[in-house]
Amino acid sequence: MMELSAYRDIFIEELNDQLERMDQSLLTLEQSPSSELIQVLFRAAHTIKGSSSTMAFREMSDLTHEVEYALEWVREKKPEITAILIDTLFSALDAMKKLRSQYISGEAYDDCSSVVSEIKALINKPAEQEPVRPPVLSAAESLKVEEATAAGEQILMIGVSLKEDCQMKAARHFILLQRIEDVCGSVIAASLSPGEVVDKDEDSRYGRFAVVVATSKEPQLIQSQLEGDSDVQTLAITSFESGETAGGEIATTEVPANMPQSGPSAEERVKGNQPTVRVSVERLDHLMNLVGELLIDQTSLADLKTTGIRNDPAKALQSISGVSDHMGSVIKELQEGVMKTRMLPIDQLFSRFPRMVRDLAQKLGKDIELVVQGGETELDRMIIEELSDPLIHLIRNSADHGIESHEVRASKGKPAKGRITLSSFHEENNVVISLADDGQGIDAGNIKASALRKGIISEDQAAHLTPLQALHLIFEPGFSTASEVSDVSGRGVGMDIVRSQIGRLNGIIDIDTETGKGSTFTIRLPLTLAIIKGLLVKVSGRVLILPMYNIAEIVRIHPEEIQTIQGEQAIINHGRIVPFSWLRDKLHYPRVERSSKTISIVIVRSVDKISAFAVDEILGNQEVVIKTLGTMLGTLNHLSGATILGNGRVAIILDASYLVSH
Repeated sequence: MMELSAYRDIFIEELNDQLERMDQSLLTLEQSPSSELIQVLFRAAHTIKGSSSTMAFREMSDLTHEVEYALEWVREKKPEITAILIDTLFSALDAMKKLRSQYISGEAYDDCSSVVSEIKALINKPAEQEPVRPPVLSAAESLKVEEATAAGEQILMIGVSLKEDCQMKAARHFILLQRIEDVCGSVIAASLSPGEVVDKDEDSRYGRFAVVVATSKEPQLIQSQLEGDSDVQTLAITSFESGETAGGEIATTEVPANMPQSGPSAEERVKGNQPTVRVSVERLDHLMNLVGELLIDQTSLADLKTTGIRNDPAKALQSISGVSDHMGSVIKELQEGVMKTRMLPIDQLFSRFPRMVRDLAQKLGKDIELVVQGGETELDRMIIEELSDPLIHLIRNSADHGIESHEVRASKGKPAKGRITLSSFHEENNVVISLADDGQGIDAGNIKASALRKGIISEDQAAHLTPLQALHLIFEPGFSTASEVSDVSGRGVGMDIVRSQIGRLNGIIDIDTETGKGSTFTIRLPLTLAIIKGLLVKVSGRVLILPMYNIAEIVRIHPEEIQTIQGEQAIINHGRIVPFSWLRDKLHYPRVERSSKTISIVIVRSVDKISAFAVDEILGNQEVVIKTLGTMLGTLNHLSGATILGNGRVAIILDASYLVSH
């Protein structure tokens, strides 16, 4: 028996690709119907059905068989591509995605009978009879199976379905039994026995039957010799242990009949959840060449160590310097190459959202299009995975609160179809993601008033808020302007998740809005979280690191510039009030004596918040490799990791998001 778990990762990866292809093709089909897209969908469904059957994933195989049947009907009958047709296919696709998730997690599978009923109702497909079941063998028949197996023969099951218009099915059943015996050599058992036919209903029982045979012939040869009967609808040959294969396909992989169908084992689930990244062979070849250069440099250093220093120390020292410089260059290039292997085009994330916007538009009764730009922009796989939820909440917010109804847009002279634009591009060492809509914009006054009503801010705080600060209140937990709770919004959750998750990614978010024109949310993120450029500072004798992409500015001030505003310390930076604190106090470090008359200030920004922290000394910046701290230290929210400096000392890396929020 083939060990199916060895192919589990490959199966899941292919399944993800094919489901994504079907999702995108259905969206395109809805806008621009074409026979080519129907063919793409059919091929994807057929591929999923075949691979699922091989992996003993019967639930997915059966459902996809129905989808394939529906697509074949569309391909042959060429009906109008209606909204009902698209919605039904999307429902089936959603059920397939749910089954995929349950397969990976090992949960019990959903009952997909309602989806199958929708498909059959759509294409007026007649209800099918029960699938062909293997015959129940008697003790004597089981003995025949053992004897045939010992003699080196194959035990096959031949499933036959006769056409509905076949006359005298019982007689045709008897003739086919004789023919199967002539072709195969030995019939061991059959699911039906010829008998006296009383009426038409009794005759219909013989329309579907299964025969177990022992034979030395290959299934393909048997198939070719038995095909051609004008009354046969389908003829499927499978290994007897593997059960029935729909559509007359030959199963060449044995799968035990008692294999559990509730999902993979816990060990397999863990294995199947391991993340993978596809890397081009060109990139791997480049990395291999760089490793080769490092090996050459290593050989050169070993040679200089053993003979060079002894023969001519001065010349050896010069050579070592040259080799060291070359190694530094190669290591830098190797670092960049390895980082690129972690990169994925952000389109892998963006491609999920057109379907979501379509469904949101239907639910809200609005006409909305999503325009996606810059999908080729590459970003670290880990960041892409973490970005999904924040972007989902931003898109839902734009669709529900931003884009107006048909009537309101018409009254404002706007196009009936609202537009949400999702784009991305590189900017220096960052990736910028922009989500813009042409809706009604955000009124800072309404935001402030709503926050007051909900007790998120006090009257005194509201009086000192700038319009920009008022806009950022939408990120506060529990904030919402929705008048009623719906499936889309109104529960006071969502935008606070955006801020917290962008903060965990060391990102920054800005809002630009104009009432009546629309809003733009701009997210800036580091390319990767594995290697960062950090600012090294000294606090109470300790070397700490702050991510450079969270550093808005480094300044020096005199102690008298520190002010007390509303009972809290702050400084004025470029005309804005910035909360101030000593980093040593924030981290509960002891105070040390200071000799300088000025204070070094690091202004840190995370998401939409900003704070100023005083440090003892600015040491400079350098690239550092982030190492996780593990679980031994417990929960230390103010730390995002640690690194090893050039002198071998360990330095901790601070979490900017936590510092500015607490």
